[in-house]
Amino acid sequence: MKQIMNVFGNRYNSVRTNDCDNGRFESFAANRRNLTRQFSIVDSFFHQRKEGERTRYPKYNFFLMAVGLILICLGVMSHMCNPYMLIFKWKLIFENGGEIFELWRTPPVDLYIKIFLFNVTNAEQYLEGTAEKMVFDEVGPYVYRELLSHENITFYDNGTLYTKPSHPLVFQAHLSAGHKEDDVFYLPNIALLSIAQVASKHNYLIRLPLNLLIRQTKTVPLEKQTARQFMFGYETTLTTLGNTFLPNWISFNKMYDFDNDFETFYTGVDDESLSGLYESYLGSPKLAQWEGDHCSNIRNASDGTKFKSFIKDEEQLLFFRKSMCRAQRMVQTGSNHEVDGLQATKFVFEENALDNGQIDARNKCFCRKGQCLARGLIDVTDCYYGFPIALSYPHFHDSDPSLLTKVIGLHPNESLHSSFFMINAVSGLPLKLSVKFQINMAMGDISNMAECERFANIVIPTLWFEITMLQLPRGLRNRFLFYLKYLRIFDRIMYFLLLVGGSLLLLYAVIRVALSVSLSLTSNNISRKNKKISKSERCAENRRHSLLKNNSSKLEKGSVQEREHFLT
Repeated sequence: MKQIMNVFGNRYNSVRTNDCDNGRFESFAANRRNLTRQFSIVDSFFHQRKEGERTRYPKYNFFLMAVGLILICLGVMSHMCNPYMLIFKWKLIFENGGEIFELWRTPPVDLYIKIFLFNVTNAEQYLEGTAEKMVFDEVGPYVYRELLSHENITFYDNGTLYTKPSHPLVFQAHLSAGHKEDDVFYLPNIALLSIAQVASKHNYLIRLPLNLLIRQTKTVPLEKQTARQFMFGYETTLTTLGNTFLPNWISFNKMYDFDNDFETFYTGVDDESLSGLYESYLGSPKLAQWEGDHCSNIRNASDGTKFKSFIKDEEQLLFFRKSMCRAQRMVQTGSNHEVDGLQATKFVFEENALDNGQIDARNKCFCRKGQCLARGLIDVTDCYYGFPIALSYPHFHDSDPSLLTKVIGLHPNESLHSSFFMINAVSGLPLKLSVKFQINMAMGDISNMAECERFANIVIPTLWFEITMLQLPRGLRNRFLFYLKYLRIFDRIMYFLLLVGGSLLLLYAVIRVALSVSLSLTSNNISRKNKKISKSERCAENRRHSLLKNNSSKLEKGSVQEREHFLT
């Protein structure tokens, strides 16, 4: 019974009394435990070092792994959340003291207006009737710098702001190629021709006193004027009388008045891409002189200071200025341009935009009171306080060819007389622009008015202007180069550095753990082998001594013959 209990009690001393056999079985059990422990990475981190084992650094490896994982997570989050774009969108929102808002309120750009006048070189001959057509000679440029600013700004809770624009002009003599504001030319008498246009539609009793007034004051349709007088107005007897006796026909006192406008713009609170775009003009998102949304809408148009941000491929934009009397649609012609190191998308005015519905039926609404002018002209009488003004492109570019048959000296050229915009599609920042329009007097049948018979049913070119910005100032350009180019590159570099750096740290930590496990296993194997060899040698020595002892005993007891045999 005792032997049975010893078996179940794992007492094997009675079975294995040999120390060498005990060592072999103990070595096998220890080897199994070591293999189980050392091939576990987690256990290699937290298993307590035994006395005599090699020193490990589990906390350092764990720290490297944690940092690597954190860097990888930050890289993935930066790619998904795009912090650069979040910050950029925040900067686009208009608020007091905001960087982009301050740039919009008072643009620090060199914006110029170049004006070219049409001098009638044969004015006397044409008035006398000896010349069949008027001969025009383009003179200029007369260059003015526009000091654009948005004044009296009030922020509203609905994501818009109220402002009154200011457009003072400062003459730039050094850019005007020797031309001076007091240069004298033969130019159209706008006051006389405007009165004649309005009065010609009334009965004889109204026309009679006006004709007497015209003859009495010896006013003629073409007269000598200085460049400044023609561009900015001057007081004459006819304009004074016209403003006194014909106040409901023509607003002579507002002939050159552009100071009473008020506008509402989006701040970008609800949509960052719309910051700086029109919400309304004079309290309405539509221009009163046109019918239908296609012709009257100015909402989301730009005044040229800032265009829509985050422009998509093939997206169209709107450009509006009071002098144009409409929002002009712009289309993309290419996005692979670069201006001063910044990516730019080129826009031009929509083809056939001034066709009055002859080609594009949507433009039929630009015909004033159902009366359509020739293709290439837009009647803006209502915007110019009753004056018979029609806009076109310079030199009647892209207009009905018949307009050129009644005058001499105009030479349309697409490269010289077309408009373009270079806009950064991300920010909506204009990098370079050139906007060109011509102001004409579109005369009807005024043959029943004194001195005006030869000016009936003709379109008289008066001047054309170019709003131009050749480049951004150096400081502004460098600022947006940093925001739109270098900062984006830095953002991409940081994204890859986070991913690559985190991956390398994680890989390094894993390699350290693997090497630590491998070296520990090798060291233990060598130690066990040495221990096994030492124990084997000890067992062999014990067996040899035991054998010698037994043999010596036999030798003493044996015969002489057996001793000799043993010694042999």
